[in-house]
Amino acid sequence: MALELIQARHQSAIHDSRKLFAIDERFHAQLFARATSQREYPLLHQLRDYYADATLLLGDLPRLHAELERLTAQFTERTQVREFSRFVAQAIADGDNLYATAD
Repeated sequence: MALELIQARHQSAIHDSRKLFAIDERFHAQLFARATSQREYPLLHQLRDYYADATLLLGDLPRLHAELERLTAQFTERTQVREFSRFVAQAIADGDNLYATAD
C-alpha cells in the first residue's frame, strides 16, 4: 500500500493518467519527521494523513515545490525527496494538479 500522487488536469482524468509518484510508509514517516511544523510546511501537511485523499491544485504546487526544496537539506539520503520534488516540478510544467489517493 502506498499514498499515490497522480498528476492530472482534472480529477475525472486520474484513472487515465500514467504520471504518478508513490510515497511508501517509510518515506512518508521520514518526510514528517523532518517537516514537523504545519506552519512552515502547510502544503506538505495536506498529505500528513497517509490514509486520506487530498488535492493539491496547480496554483499551490510552486509553494509545495519550495517546501520540498527546503526540506531536502534535512535528508542525508536525498534521492526520494529529490524525485518527489522533480515530480512536482513536472506537474507544474505540464499545468496539472496533483491528486493524492490512499490505495
